[in-house]
Amino acid sequence: MSKPVKRTAKKHRVRVAKPSPAPVQQEPVVAETTSAPSGKPLDTLKQNLSGKRRAIFEILDDVKKVRPEQWQDPNQVEQLAKTFAGKLGLPVPEQRIKQFVNAYKDATKNGPNANVDELVKKYGKNVDSETLNQIKKFVPKAKG
Repeated sequence: MSKPVKRTAKKHRVRVAKPSPAPVQQEPVVAETTSAPSGKPLDTLKQNLSGKRRAIFEILDDVKKVRPEQWQDPNQVEQLAKTFAGKLGLPVPEQRIKQFVNAYKDATKNGPNANVDELVKKYGKNVDSETLNQIKKFVPKAKG
């Protein structure tokens, strides 16, 4: 009689994965229209706002609560802009906030008949035509 064959487990080589390079952290994209003349500010803004649906709805609720007289005070509008940028997690330089407030003052001084093209020429350094058309959609047409 022969002995039963004893099976032994094969030794497996332990493979060690080569360490991958450390992941590179990307800097957040800042929603500035002055960053790249060839880039589209509207696309940058959309990218920055993606995934922020809840914050956007909170901001819309906040806007509903603002009394009409608060919109007449540029200081109140500046504080709202800072609050909204903070809720969205968008780093907005103080200079851009001031530029926005100045544009807001110009846009509202003559009532609802603001000339979007003039305001963009004065304050929106690198606003492309697609973004300009999107802005115009939200500005009431002058009655005439």
